[in-house]
Amino acid sequence: MSRYWRDDLGKMNTPPFETGEDVAIVSYFAPAEVQSMVALSWTINVSVIDLFAEFRCQTNGDPNVGRKSLVSALQFYGLKQFVPEEKDSMRDLILSGGPWSEAQRSAILDYCQQDVIALGPLLDAMLKRAPWSELQFNQAILRGRYMKAVGAMQHRGIPIDLDMFDKLNANWEDIKLNLIENVDAQYGVYVDGRFKEALFQSYLAHGTIPWPRLDSGRLALDRNTFSNMSKRYPIVQPLHELRKTLGEFKLNNLAVGRDGRNRTLLSPLAAKTGRNQPSTTKFIFGPAKWIRGLIKPTEGAALAYCDWSSQEIAIAAALSDDDLLWAAYQSGDPYIAFAIQAGLAPPGATKDTHKGIRNRCKSVVLGTNYGMSAYGVAQAAKIHELEAKSLLQKHRETYRKFWAWAENNKDRGLLGFKLETCFGWPIQVTAGDVKANTFLNWPMQAHGAEMMRIASILAVERDIKLCAPIHDALLIEAPSDQIDSEVVRLKECMSEASEAVLGAGKICRVDADIVRHPDRYMDEHGQQMWDQIMGLMDRT
Repeated sequence: MSRYWRDDLGKMNTPPFETGEDVAIVSYFAPAEVQSMVALSWTINVSVIDLFAEFRCQTNGDPNVGRKSLVSALQFYGLKQFVPEEKDSMRDLILSGGPWSEAQRSAILDYCQQDVIALGPLLDAMLKRAPWSELQFNQAILRGRYMKAVGAMQHRGIPIDLDMFDKLNANWEDIKLNLIENVDAQYGVYVDGRFKEALFQSYLAHGTIPWPRLDSGRLALDRNTFSNMSKRYPIVQPLHELRKTLGEFKLNNLAVGRDGRNRTLLSPLAAKTGRNQPSTTKFIFGPAKWIRGLIKPTEGAALAYCDWSSQEIAIAAALSDDDLLWAAYQSGDPYIAFAIQAGLAPPGATKDTHKGIRNRCKSVVLGTNYGMSAYGVAQAAKIHELEAKSLLQKHRETYRKFWAWAENNKDRGLLGFKLETCFGWPIQVTAGDVKANTFLNWPMQAHGAEMMRIASILAVERDIKLCAPIHDALLIEAPSDQIDSEVVRLKECMSEASEAVLGAGKICRVDADIVRHPDRYMDEHGQQMWDQIMGLMDRT
């Protein structure tokens, strides 16, 4: 076994191991190694088998599996003898940044070597538990390609307006106090900078807004409830952004380097659906939406935010083989298409001519993927529950093949059978308290994650400068005079990925927003709050 200190690695032009198309390296959470290789300017011409990804794959849905670390994997497969001692203390020593004595250097290398030695037995144990077919081996290699792409994205990061970031940090405490006063002027729910539930309850009663409650009878004030209600009642959106800004967001938690790049662990495959789960405080797309205004291309460069249009509807239609639902998706407006197909609007109806029925149908079409009840649809569409029940029934009658497929997924999942995506990402829950809606939505989310992984692989392997994945979107950067052609190339990657998941001839549309220096990226839902904060900062 070869051992190298970082000074030795920095002198190497190529990796100190064999490379090539027929070589595969085994790793545990490969993005860490890939980032190092990219930083060293090494060409990573090698396949990857990432045992973190395969551990997640073999145990997804198992309620007995908590943490997904190497130590957890070794313990799960009965390999406790390979668990390194004093792992926390050694990690702290490494993170101290040195300088280290010769003895400490030797100890650090010993520590790293322990992790490498454990990988062989771990792979053997995984294969004994569930031997791989040729197909499963290829699926593991595909996941390894994505982990390489994640390493490249984490290395690149997202460009941030560092001057504005520093200015916000310097004035943040004063801005927060003034922000509460400004936003709360239309709500009257804060006293001495503190949110008061009783005052909020009075505001809701005055505005006849039916807010969800806990079993205790108190208002549900958690993040998800506020997020959902702000979508149903846009008047609450500024208050939602304020609460996120004050309660969940600390400006200095954003992971911004002095080079003006937001880099954080993207946590690939962390969710049961296989979606990424980056930190909601460190990742620029995690906190309140206004903070995304800090994203700004560097001089001479541009950014493009490319997202699949109505991705979940496309997935539901294609995988259920429901021709009517696919026709609704292809129409470009699946909500008015449903209204027409269900006889709720005449042929030729549009968003402009039948806005009311379209909005009601939109709540139904989006809610069905999550198993939303008639009450939930009624709240989202601001209609009577009886009308919501009727609309849901119309959806079932119109898209019969989709509902048969969805109900079958739910039944199989609840009975403990394995559900699996087209590229082998599984879920199997045999114990624990599982909600039926988990299995209604899982196929759409999990196949959306597959789509994202394949698009990311293609983009990185084609040398597109991919900054980050954001749920159903990708953010890229390029010189300003090349961004249009790079968007075309990225759309090709995203179209290929969607066809790979949905089937031949079925492609999910891609929309693109381009931002050129000196403009900044801005989420439309965060614009109002950004403008307020900029105004307050100008007065500090």
